[in-house]
Amino acid sequence: MKKILKIAIVIFLIAGLVIVALKIFPVPSLQLSAPSSKVHESKLFICPMHPTYTSNKQGDCPICGMKLVEKKDREKHSALELNIDPQKEQYIGIKTTKAIIQDAKKEINVLGTIVPDERRLSHIHTKFSGYIQKVFADYEGKLISKGQPLFTVYSPELVSTQEEFLLALDAEDKLKGNKFSEIDQSQNALLSAAKKRLELWDVSENQIKKLKETRRTSKELTIYSPVNGFITERNAFEGEQISQEDTLYDIADLSVVWAIVEAYETDLPHIMLDQSAVINFPYENIKPITGKVTYIYPTVEETTRTIKIRIELNNPSFKLKPDMYVNAVIETSIGKQIIIPARAVIESGKRKIVFVKSTEGKFIPKEINPGPEINNDRVIYSGINEGDEIVTDGNFLLDSESNLETAIEQMKEHSGH
Repeated sequence: MKKILKIAIVIFLIAGLVIVALKIFPVPSLQLSAPSSKVHESKLFICPMHPTYTSNKQGDCPICGMKLVEKKDREKHSALELNIDPQKEQYIGIKTTKAIIQDAKKEINVLGTIVPDERRLSHIHTKFSGYIQKVFADYEGKLISKGQPLFTVYSPELVSTQEEFLLALDAEDKLKGNKFSEIDQSQNALLSAAKKRLELWDVSENQIKKLKETRRTSKELTIYSPVNGFITERNAFEGEQISQEDTLYDIADLSVVWAIVEAYETDLPHIMLDQSAVINFPYENIKPITGKVTYIYPTVEETTRTIKIRIELNNPSFKLKPDMYVNAVIETSIGKQIIIPARAVIESGKRKIVFVKSTEGKFIPKEINPGPEINNDRVIYSGINEGDEIVTDGNFLLDSESNLETAIEQMKEHSGH
């Protein structure tokens, strides 16, 4: 009982402060009245301090421990009706607009950078040890075409294999026309094995053909690029000894690149594979480019609570450079939804409400279930209907008056206890 009296005294003090403030800063008078219609339902119990909590049984409020009280008229507590002289609405600054249904499209703005397509990166190695003799691809950033020479290399192993191939050729010529088929088969196997070894060391068919025609070993083997692309890293220098483990060049094909952007995890339900994304650049000479979401990474960054999204972009003119900053706009359709201006929504703790104009001079607060914001509008999933006249300006004044009326009713209930 003492606890209830203390709470009642606090509420009286708060109401007194509100009344004094209204005396010092007068506003046009507002009249408050309970709704004219009553809804007859089964018994409903609410907490005097937390009217949003309801129960169909007597007991204590799980939030504050106060005993629940019966409410025979739910409508009286769920929606106070505020009466305002229509002539004073314009003076107060109340403006309304109708709730409409339309196709809702959410734009998700994300930032990121351009990176090479990892599937188009090539690492150039030799399959034998040796010494680099001459370098043709001699600087990073150079554009290389497939089949273009990179460098020449001298390898004792390669020279030995060429000699083995030539010996097999000579033996084949000498043994032609012999009467023993087993000898022919054995000689053909030796020649085939020597040729296969050259091929495994990336000696081209043309180089093997030239070796066969000239019957002269070459001390240097030219290594050609297997792909088109830009040299992003070079470790090949004249006179340097190399082995199979050494990466001599990294070559990136930048005709297709990725934009790796970061989206907040709250936006993840609206991002799907194959969605279109418009990439904007902070450079005047590059126009926006449309790409496609090809991958959503599986982990969330712990500190920023963001998820990486991969957008694939065609880059035939090579204007998009690795590490370039980009701004991506991912647009997603939410379907037909009720839309109202975002400023009409009042957030009051866990509750979100809007004021609906029922008739001339009469306004009712309604709790809503809002969706995402779209530009300056807000999607509303439930709580209002299409065509409802929603207060967009002056709604905070209405909210203050509604809270004052609720406090006064709660004080009356406490006095009854």
